[in-house]
Amino acid sequence: MSEIGTLAAVQRAGADALTQVGAGVHTRVFFSAGEASGDAYAAELASRIGEARPDVDLEGVGGQLSQGAGVHLVASSQDWGAVGIIESLKVVPQVWQGYRAAVAHLRRGRPGLFVPIDYGYLNIKLCRQARALGWRVVYFIPPGSWRRTKQGADLPGLTDAIITPFSWSATMLQEMGANAHWFGHPLRQMLKQVDAPAVRSGIAVLPGSRHHEIEHNLKAIAPALKGLNVPIRLAPAPNVTSDEVAQAWVRAGGGECEVVRPARAALVASRAAVVCSGTATLEAALALTPTVVTYRGPWTMELEYRIRKPKFDFISLPNILLQRDALPELLQREATPEAIRAALLPLLDDGPEREAQLAAIKEVQDFCGPSNALDESAKMILAWLAPPLEP
Repeated sequence: MSEIGTLAAVQRAGADALTQVGAGVHTRVFFSAGEASGDAYAAELASRIGEARPDVDLEGVGGQLSQGAGVHLVASSQDWGAVGIIESLKVVPQVWQGYRAAVAHLRRGRPGLFVPIDYGYLNIKLCRQARALGWRVVYFIPPGSWRRTKQGADLPGLTDAIITPFSWSATMLQEMGANAHWFGHPLRQMLKQVDAPAVRSGIAVLPGSRHHEIEHNLKAIAPALKGLNVPIRLAPAPNVTSDEVAQAWVRAGGGECEVVRPARAALVASRAAVVCSGTATLEAALALTPTVVTYRGPWTMELEYRIRKPKFDFISLPNILLQRDALPELLQREATPEAIRAALLPLLDDGPEREAQLAAIKEVQDFCGPSNALDESAKMILAWLAPPLEP
């Protein structure tokens, strides 16, 4: 079968998902989101489920966004994000406490539908507990879904269904025996919900979702942008306050800027962006915003990086998906103000660098499929629920 034929088959599998799940039996939905991006996805799904079924109890682990969408939080994952061994060890006590709170809550009352979102470190363990307690499991964005060579070997046995954002992930999981479905990447629909201006201008700055990232990234980004006579839009992650990012910007010597929420609103309004590596790099690509990717951490992370010498070709999702260096990536010591500025300036003006990156990120958009993934995913989750009681 050709690649186009394979993709069409996976899309049909996703479209037919509602006919495969059978009659629902649950009226509780428990989300588990361990980082800022997962919290944003949980909020989008919860708002749709809550609107369609006000009688359903929405519970979970998450942050401010999911709580604002009506999810009763049993544990806050607001500060669980970490990169590297040392930074990860710092959040282990919080994650373990959240895990225990989640398990205790899953044990109460009648089992329902457990919806883990990415964050495999916690969620794979919770899947095992939920299944043992009689919960159905629909994994939304399984860990490592971007990988083209393998998917989690334990996922088929731990889930009743999987909703994955990439077609190749769905194909591999189906071949492993999982009930996997692809509706597209949820970021495409989230970006579609943002009004874009007719003309783009200026630079969006997304310094990261982890506290240590923000401080260290802005120390390089702020001086890199000094003296540029263009609007600067500082875009905090959902789990970070506007004041925290604005104060870090001032401490780094940054000039006049506008704080814009959500980050995707800053991206669609800007002509180019400087983005901390992570999910935000894919969001920038789907917003068709040419981007310089940076990552700087504390000296402990630099030391760990030098000692471990991790083997990876790219740090940004667009480059990982494209399997080439379409976006400039500046990591640790390479992320100097001078290097950031040199990589950014050609992206602001019409020219070969900007055109080449725009062409590349349009390829990324094709990988991410249709722009209604959240609606289709919510429909599938709703299909697992018991019908509302007759008045």
